[in-house]
Amino acid sequence: MKIQLSPKELETLRLEPETLAFAVEQVKVNGYVLLEKVVPDSVIEELRQAFDPLFDEYIQKKGYNTGTNRAQMHLPFQAPFNHEYIIAHPLAMAIIDELLGQDHKCVYFASDTPMPGSDYQNVHSDIMPLFPDYSAALPAYSLVLNVPLVDTTEENGPLEIWPGGTHLNGDRTNHDTLDGSVNKHVDIVRAAEYMLSEKILMPAGSIVIRDIRMWHRGTPNRSDRRRTNIALIYNRTWFGSGHYIRIPQDTYDGLSEKGKQVFRGERIGETVTMPWEH
Repeated sequence: MKIQLSPKELETLRLEPETLAFAVEQVKVNGYVLLEKVVPDSVIEELRQAFDPLFDEYIQKKGYNTGTNRAQMHLPFQAPFNHEYIIAHPLAMAIIDELLGQDHKCVYFASDTPMPGSDYQNVHSDIMPLFPDYSAALPAYSLVLNVPLVDTTEENGPLEIWPGGTHLNGDRTNHDTLDGSVNKHVDIVRAAEYMLSEKILMPAGSIVIRDIRMWHRGTPNRSDRRRTNIALIYNRTWFGSGHYIRIPQDTYDGLSEKGKQVFRGERIGETVTMPWEH
């Protein structure tokens, strides 16, 4: 669901109470919300210029890892990737604060890139159940934030999502099926074939916030260029991730107060890790 922001909201980077309430509501009931073109073109261009050679080196050293011609790549916590509009955009933070509480934290700093020739992924949830035997839906506890570095079109492999309730299924129906495994409670891949879905089309510099449990998949990139999404994950303070982001002390000291808050649990004072070192 795209939120129509007013000129004042875009200028001040502050959501009106009614807009904020609607955005939060959409994530709760529909699974996601889209803020169109809220990161300046100059920031996106700088990110793209830094990302492309880094990604090329990563593929040369490590190869593709999330399907044919498709890769997830962790990002080094350094400029320009850790720009404030990426890690703690005021509009996004307002929504995430309402959904996860103001003490939430960022635990994942990476990217997803389908290259030309990429294929469909299996429909999947990005998380396994917290309580595998629990059949009730849980409140949101983990949110994915994506920022596309290029316009996302029908041709270049947009994310396909199954909104409107898949994130509200009982906890035990969450399942990451990328490895071909099948959840004994719900065959997500089979069920999704007969359900309504949509593709998220948006200009570069937009922000998508989605419940990590919502069913989705990558689609084929039929263009002649890569389509890169910056990807971050924000969790409630009690929920971990299994890995850490290394942030030099001087980099951390230069963050905004919100940036310091959301990355407070990471490895502060350690040397930046390059993607192929993970």
